[in-house]
Order: sequence, then structure tokens, then C-alpha cells
Amino acid sequence: MLQESAAPTTVRMFPDYADTVLWLDGPVDYEDTDLSSGLIRELETWERSYYEALDADFNWKSPELARAFIKTGIDLAGQVANELGAEFVIEFASDETAAPTYTVHSRRPADNEGASTAFSTIAEELEAEQKRVTQLVAEAGPNAEWTAYAPLSGDVFTLERKAPQAEDRD
Repeated sequence: MLQESAAPTTVRMFPDYADTVLWLDGPVDYEDTDLSSGLIRELETWERSYYEALDADFNWKSPELARAFIKTGIDLAGQVANELGAEFVIEFASDETAAPTYTVHSRRPADNEGASTAFSTIAEELEAEQKRVTQLVAEAGPNAEWTAYAPLSGDVFTLERKAPQAEDRD
């Protein structure tokens, strides 16, 4: 768990085709959250309503649908905040141009200690990974070469070689 004096961890809430609306450094699977099943169902329903409210060009079908999405999002952010407690801040912003960001922060202990613990664990793992990467960067020195490996294709990408060409493949 985070220390009481530590700044709260921010959980962002938005749909983005990841089968979850909850994000820390990346999407957070509902099965990893220990949130109440009722709240998870509401989050899933809210996400579906978003996709159903958009037309083929990803514009809102109506202003009413946009307003309903925002209102429900704010309500759900409050429910997530209450389950997670004071150690977390929930941010929600609609993807409309110039839409405000709504921030919800419970000032009381978690209503769902299991969910609070699950999110704390995920946040601590992400922080540990960031420290590990920072250490690797420092140890690599200025002449290190950075690569990315695509395990399914076996391709290796470097800064000089952005994408494999057809003649590079076996």
C-alpha cells in the first residue's frame, strides 16, 4: 500500500477499444481490479454505450448521447473513487474537443479494500518497472543501441531500421 503522505495515484477512465475503461500506465483488466461485480458491469455497459453513441465517422450521433455519456462517466468515476479510497484520484474526460477533465477523489478510506489493494499492487509494479528501466538506461551509457523485438515475426527494429523490408525476410 502507498504511504499516507504519498500523492494519490491517478486512475484514468475512458473507453479506447481495450476491453476496459480503467487505465494506469496502460489498460487495467477488470479481472485484475477486484472491483465489485456490479461496478464492473456498469463500466462495461457505459463503454458499450459510448461505441453505440458514435456514428461511422466517430462523431456523437446526438448531443443528448454525449451529455448522457459524460454524466454517467462522472457518476462512475465517483463510484470507482469510493471503492478505491483516498489513495487514488480518478480522472475522466470525454474525447470531445475542449472537453473538461473531471477529477474525483474520495476523502475517506476505500469501500472495497480488495480493489484498493489490487490497484496499489499494480501501481507499485509499474513504479518498480519504471525504476528498472531508468537503471538500465543509466547503465547502458551514451553509446548504447536501443532495439525492439517483435516475437511473432522475429523482426528486430533499431533507430536506423524502422521497419523490415520484404527482402529482409526469410
